[in-house]
Amino acid sequence: MIPNTDLFHKALRLAAWAHYGQVTKFGDPYITHPTAASYELLAAQSAGEVFDVDLAVITALLHDVVEKSDVTLKSIRKDFGQAVAAGVAAMTKNESLPKNEQLRDSVTRILDQPREIAMAKIADRISSMLPISSEWSDEKITTILGNAEMILQVLGDASPYLKNRLKRKIRLYRNVLEKRQ
Repeated sequence: MIPNTDLFHKALRLAAWAHYGQVTKFGDPYITHPTAASYELLAAQSAGEVFDVDLAVITALLHDVVEKSDVTLKSIRKDFGQAVAAGVAAMTKNESLPKNEQLRDSVTRILDQPREIAMAKIADRISSMLPISSEWSDEKITTILGNAEMILQVLGDASPYLKNRLKRKIRLYRNVLEKRQ
């Protein structure tokens, strides 16, 4: 399936607007994160996986806009359809829950979505696992590892390619943690 480039540009423009002025924990413009997650999905497609690339990529591009801006699920539904809106909703953390329960709740809701949403979540996690800062505590690295391992265990079967990418990221983090001890 050839991706719908017009839809991609529309979603990228919305994400760029929604994240305008926001930065990642590494100081990069925030838009680099959902763009990198989208690229992971395009790489999975290039590796031969067959899936609804538009659903996965558009959801990945928009996955943080409801959490981090004034964009609503209603506007996403209107502009990108019910499947994308449901995927973004599943990936959006429920902030009424305690922080330590929010990710597990989101992953559980993702299980009720098409496979492409699980793929978008795995790609999201891969793109979040950038090189470890020397300033990070062992506790922070352990938390990131635990979250990545939970996502891998629960959602990993959605994509062999992304599963292997996430496994490699987990190994890198584990190796850094082991070298510190």
